Amino acid sequence: MLVNVLDLRERPYRWSNVLAVVQAATKDNVAEDADVIHSKLGVEIDYAERDGLSVRDAVLWAERLDGMVTLYLYDRDPETPADERPL
Repeated sequence: MLVNVLDLRERPYRWSNVLAVVQAATKDNVAEDADVIHSKLGVEIDYAERDGLSVRDAVLWAERLDGMVTLYLYDRDPETPADERPL
């Protein structure tokens, strides 16, 4: 279940082809002024990503996931290796 979206794209009008990353929303608890989410029994997505989605498809994908997640949107940059992407 999608509970938050952070749009970290530098080109916010490029919507057809983005990198979508989800993390458990409980990881947001450490952020200043965050709404606190308590861990529940069941599935919790630690990290998942999909590349080349539209913004709409990224939101739909995140919404279908089990557990509460935060969706991060990034510019798609095929030249940046996955392990060097900011999060």
